Formats: sequence, C-alpha cells, structure tokens
Amino acid sequence: VNSTLCVRRQIMNAICFICKEPQTLTLEHIIPQAIGGRLKEKLYCKACNNTFGHALDEEISNQFGWIGTRLNIKRERGKPQPYDVKDLRSGIRLVFDGKGLTRKRPIVKITSNDGKKLDSADITARSEKELKEICTSIQNRYELSGGMETFKDVHPSPTDTEKEITIDNTLLRRAITKIAYSFLCTKLPKDIILLSPFEAVRAFIKTGKGQALARTNFVHTQFMKDGVRPLNKIHVALNRRERLVVAFVSLFGIYRFAVLLAEEFESKFEWPGLDYTFDPVRIAQVFGNDNFRAPLLTKENILCPKQSKEFIQNELIKGLKVIDGYDDKFKFLSGELS
Repeated sequence: VNSTLCVRRQIMNAICFICKEPQTLTLEHIIPQAIGGRLKEKLYCKACNNTFGHALDEEISNQFGWIGTRLNIKRERGKPQPYDVKDLRSGIRLVFDGKGLTRKRPIVKITSNDGKKLDSADITARSEKELKEICTSIQNRYELSGGMETFKDVHPSPTDTEKEITIDNTLLRRAITKIAYSFLCTKLPKDIILLSPFEAVRAFIKTGKGQALARTNFVHTQFMKDGVRPLNKIHVALNRRERLVVAFVSLFGIYRFAVLLAEEFESKFEWPGLDYTFDPVRIAQVFGNDNFRAPLLTKENILCPKQSKEFIQNELIKGLKVIDGYDDKFKFLSGELS
C-alpha cells in the first residue's frame, strides 16, 4: 500500500511544463544534441514532445546542425548530420558527412534511339560498389554481354561550395523560445513557472499562434559571444522596472536571439543573471562572472530590434570565420544575406 501511494505522489508531482497536466515526463535536451547540447532535464510529457517538441528540435538541427558536423562535435547518440552544399564550379549538389564531400546522387545519362538498344551510357557514381550496381542494372536491361569501360574522375582540390541557411522563420522562433523556456524551467521553482505570466510563451511554443516572442537580435547580444570559441549560451534576466522576463540565446556564438518569456511578471526579489554557457567542441561548461548583468531590454528592443541588413550580415560573417579556426580543411569565403 505504501509503495502504491508513493508512486501516485510521484506521478501527481510530475507536471508537464507545457500542457500543465500530470504526466510521466521524458528526458529533454535543453539545447538539441545535434548542435552539441548536453544539459538535460525531464520537462515535457510524451504527448507534447510528439505533437511539437520533436519538430522544433528538428528545425534547429536542419538549420544549424551542419556546424556540429563541420566541427565534428561528438553526439551522445547518433552520427553527425550530413548536409548539402552546391559546387560553385559545376552546380552539382554535394554532401558533406564530416569527413569529405560526395555527390548527393549518382548521374546516369543513357542514350537509346529505339529504347531497346543501348547506344551509350555516361555514369558518374559515388563509389565502385555503386558503379558496379548501376552497370549491372544497365547490362541486364539492355541484355549486354561483356564488361563496361570505366575510369576514375578525380576533382582537384579545393572545392568552392555554397550553402543556404535560414536564420529566421516561425518554426525557428518557436524552437529558440523552447530552448529559453526549457532552461528557465530548470532554474525557477515549478509554482512560479506555471503562473499566468508564462501562459503566452507556452502557447507560442505549442502552437505558434499569437505574437512571435523570439527574434534574431544581433544588436543587443554582443555579450553572448567571445569571438574566439563557438559557444552555445543561454542567459535569462529580469527587468523589474518593465516587469519582463527576457532570455538571450546564442548558438555557436553566431546566431543570436532575444526572447520575451513573460510580461507583467512580479518578483519581490532581485534575480541574479541565470546563465548557461557550453563549449560543444571541448564538451565543457564555461563559467563566467556571477555578477554580470545583461542589458535591460524593453519589449520593443526584444521584438523589434533596430538592426540593418548590413549589420546582421557582418555579424554572421564574423561568427562563421571563428569556425575556420577549428578546421584547416575549410576556409570561409563570403556570405550574403537575402
């Protein structure tokens, strides 16, 4: 009887931080592991994760996971995520897997005037095994006997490539908001987090409806980078005068955001800055000045930062050049914000 009562108490105490229902919670990476996240906590129920959680984490992985692959960041599970680039010389799509470049798919050009007799076949494969399989298939289709002449085509290094990156969309704003809110859930008492000032942020994470609460912000987030290391960083601050709870999120020290976590928030006590800084390359937490205070932003600063396209582009280029220092096989050439 006592053990049954104990289990019931545990279940009732496990409240999902999104739906606020008593549920069994799943282990959550605060920062997705695809970009080097190691901080974990049980925060959300399986239903919430299946409904929106996985999709938001996947958006972070889709947009920023390529840097984790580029830096060869060790994941707790799974392999580095391959990513697509375009060869600027040929226009061919290539895939980088953390070790080298390969074609995204083989190229097969067949010429047959009557559809029955093979006149010629031009095949570019990604491996000898793939080439053999394609040749065998063609031989069987056209009932050919004998071998097929093949040769290796070696592309001289270096290869200039191009990759398109999205730094701001609705799904990404929700994903960044989830990172900030998840971190705050590990720092504040549950009874405070579940109060009404945080209802808007829960709704935005869950459905994306209402006012977008996160924005790319490069003008108020200079303190979120050190210009030397590709750090992942979360910082949450209280603006008591404006009664706002504000979060700053920086991924690899390159992509930086401000998040409005709560309005009309009352606190009798002054908060210290809630900070988490992690070096995903060294797999080590970085500790800073406990007395640091982040800029006190207004709602307009957070949701409508005044920053020019040229300023954003220059900040992105500075951050991407930091990545160059970690791999001598690559060199950042240029970037353009569209």
